[in-house]
Amino acid sequence: MKLTRISSLVLLTALLAGSAPVRAAEIPTPESVLGFKVGADRKLADWAQIVDYFRKLDAAAERVKIDGEGKTTLGKPFLAVVITSEKNMGNLEAIRQANLRLSDPRGLSDEEAAKLVATGKTIIAHNHGIHATEVAAPQTSMELAYLLATSQDPRILEILDKTVIIMLPGHNPDGTQMVVDWYKKSLGTPWEGQEVPFLYHHYNGHDNNRDWYMFTQAESQATANLLYDRWKPQIVHDLHQMGSNAARIFAPPYVDPWEPSVDPSLIAATNTIGTYIAARLTAEGKVGVAVNAMYDGFSPARQYPVNHGGVRILTECASARMATPIDLKFENLGIGIGYDAKKATWNFPAPWMGGTWRLRDIVDYQISASLALLEHGARNHDYWLSNFLAVNRGAVARKEPFAVVVSADQKDPVTAAKLLEVMKWNAVEVQKAKAAFTADGKSYPAGSYVISMQQPSSGIAKSLMERQKYPDIRQYPGGPPQRPYDVTAHTIPLLLNVDAVAVKEPFTADLEKVSEAPIAKGGITGQGTHFAFGHRNSDLMAAYRLMKAGVAVTWATEAFTSAGKSYTAGTLLIPSAARVKALPVFESLGVKAEGVRFKPAPKMLALKTPRVGLYQSFVASMDEGWTRFIFDKSLSLDYTTLHDRDIRGGALRAKFDAIILPDSTAKQMVEGHEKGKMAEEFTGGLGEEGVAALKAFVEAGGTLVAFNNATELLTQMGAPVKNVLAGFGGRRGGGNSLGPDSAQFYCPGAILDTKVDQTHPLAAGLDARSIVWFEGSPAFEVTGGKSVLSYDSDNSLLSGWLLGGKLLNGKSALVEAPMGQGKLVLFGFRPQYRAQSWATYIPMVNALFLSSAAAPAGK
Repeated sequence: MKLTRISSLVLLTALLAGSAPVRAAEIPTPESVLGFKVGADRKLADWAQIVDYFRKLDAAAERVKIDGEGKTTLGKPFLAVVITSEKNMGNLEAIRQANLRLSDPRGLSDEEAAKLVATGKTIIAHNHGIHATEVAAPQTSMELAYLLATSQDPRILEILDKTVIIMLPGHNPDGTQMVVDWYKKSLGTPWEGQEVPFLYHHYNGHDNNRDWYMFTQAESQATANLLYDRWKPQIVHDLHQMGSNAARIFAPPYVDPWEPSVDPSLIAATNTIGTYIAARLTAEGKVGVAVNAMYDGFSPARQYPVNHGGVRILTECASARMATPIDLKFENLGIGIGYDAKKATWNFPAPWMGGTWRLRDIVDYQISASLALLEHGARNHDYWLSNFLAVNRGAVARKEPFAVVVSADQKDPVTAAKLLEVMKWNAVEVQKAKAAFTADGKSYPAGSYVISMQQPSSGIAKSLMERQKYPDIRQYPGGPPQRPYDVTAHTIPLLLNVDAVAVKEPFTADLEKVSEAPIAKGGITGQGTHFAFGHRNSDLMAAYRLMKAGVAVTWATEAFTSAGKSYTAGTLLIPSAARVKALPVFESLGVKAEGVRFKPAPKMLALKTPRVGLYQSFVASMDEGWTRFIFDKSLSLDYTTLHDRDIRGGALRAKFDAIILPDSTAKQMVEGHEKGKMAEEFTGGLGEEGVAALKAFVEAGGTLVAFNNATELLTQMGAPVKNVLAGFGGRRGGGNSLGPDSAQFYCPGAILDTKVDQTHPLAAGLDARSIVWFEGSPAFEVTGGKSVLSYDSDNSLLSGWLLGGKLLNGKSALVEAPMGQGKLVLFGFRPQYRAQSWATYIPMVNALFLSSAAAPAGK
């Protein structure tokens, strides 16, 4: 390890030695601003300090410019910094426009294209620190920026001349600040540099790097605005960290599979630059460099660039304990997918022999990897630009399918608009029909949307619209499955329950390009004593807003007729006197309400805003964060966050109608963090006292709702169900391999099909069949209560990967069971998966509405 550090320091010293003495003296070093060297033991710059450094660098260095600034979830500055030569800086807008022309080659002549390639610059992005506990990258960004701003070394000058670098010093500024603050408080404690007791992104923790097609988060949207849409980079370097007992650094090639819509030349380009990085690092004397291991190229949730003409180069360095050094013995190094950290192989030629590993080592490896990547982009700039052009030309020439049509006739206006919003964030062009048309023999009304596949972003549009068939990859022939790095399905129309049809044959229609696709306008028609509306997401959102505004909202629990028209059970109603309040709500959410009269009145429930408690464990759950997000930003539902002490305090029924337990294990919820390994106020979990308080809450009339594996706690409390999948699909050894039982059943994140009991109130608003998002989920054998969603096939797979589907047949995915005066609601799946599965928001909201519903006054 000592030899490697010396090699890195010698390299950096040599690169800085040629700095122009006057200018370099005027440009602040990171140490001069921070008061310590980047990578020093037990020293971390927080986000405020990092921003301060880049503002000073921007003011002093001609090669550095803060190109744009957004806002994070919590309002912190989100910086995009351009670094290039002084000459390029003076011609920056022309360089950017030329690159945008290559990104959309429609109408571009060969002669003009050749000129743009010859004179253009490789656009390279460096994204630092999306996962805030991977603390090195934001620190590295300052040292790398200073090196590029000051060095006169020929290697650096070539990079600056041939490339434009867009650096995001911090991809998760809120998290960086939270984690550095926590780390400083942990110094000198037994938990120094260890796990944090909170999500290191306000809403989604580690899942903030799983948002690269939905673009739900402020930071994802800022990246699209400041980097992807503005610059269209050919190369994106995404700097991460991994576990400590692995290789010292990973670079591509990735292991199989790749998403099928990715252009093969981008896969080859990824392999080329990744192996170049590995070769350069190994030549510098850096050991423990792995390629073709651990990480795959399948999910677009993790890699935007390969769906837009560029490559995403993931590097992952081994972690220390944040900025605290660790000592590792060689014999304790682990095994990962594709390699063994103790054995030399073609893709891991020089193992690290163990020893001390510190933050400075990570910074050294990251700077060396970044320089190798930049060097490749500069020296092969003709290749990168011409390949970028060729991939985009291939995308605009796509023939299958010809287009995707999203009909104007949709069940749920909110989710239809959401699908089109996702397309916008993915730089997909959308057109709107001015008149009715026919495609593949099917008629579509005016106002329908058309997504042509003859466009630069056709790859991501195709990928998100089609169903995935994840390959059955095994660890060895006949053995257990090889786990995917992330999930195996991303079919947006299924997740949103939107009618989107792939059209094979060319057709003509009167279309206009649109930049926005707002929610179709709703309204009120007819007269009556009441206005009736449906039970989709749009309707439930409207009902909640009206309840908050003081409007009496009722839920018909049986079918009824008015003026010869039939209305189903679940129809929502408001008195006609509420028209003035209701109309703008209905218009904004696309709700189509109708005047009705009925005599006698159907059986109804009077709704009132439910008092919802949302459990937040200090063993942080991303599912809890996503639940908060959809309540805050999507559905606008009020809730109260409950910690262990709040639940242990009891008297819950007086305060809440429903309590939600997000996805977690019973052990994590009940036991929490072990005392002595975490600050005292964050230890202990619910304990027996908290479990008893939850049970008392239900018995007194409350509704306890559990998502996915949190249902385990409800079964321990007496829910009349059995999880028939308990013990299947478990991991073995190092968190990377799966045990033999997973060959019998395995489903690591897929969209499955269920049958709906439409007579049950929880199912109001659902079709006869519903998707569920299944990810290591339970399946219930029901001995009491009511099954609402159930599997009725030996193969329930709609999109993704499922092994052993026969075990699901006849089992339940959603169960309601009585307990005392209250109810247990067991979602054997994640109904609000990553703010994507709007199709199953409906039964989740139903459970909350029903928790506070009562018979109308006088009934």
